[in-house]
Amino acid sequence: MEIVADATKPMQAKQIVPRIGLPAVTAKIEGTRGKLKRLVERGWLSEERPGLFALAHPVGTKAG
Repeated sequence: MEIVADATKPMQAKQIVPRIGLPAVTAKIEGTRGKLKRLVERGWLSEERPGLFALAHPVGTKAG
């Protein structure tokens, strides 16, 4: 969550993986993408376009 929160624009899973200390291999990218999609389902992240993840409610904005 911190990686996405600190980003200035939506990020792809392949950009997030190396920042969390994992090797940028297909298995790690796909696993991370699945976790990001679950965070979207739970409302923590939003998926701006397919594969681009951002905070659902960025700091400094009001929900609702």
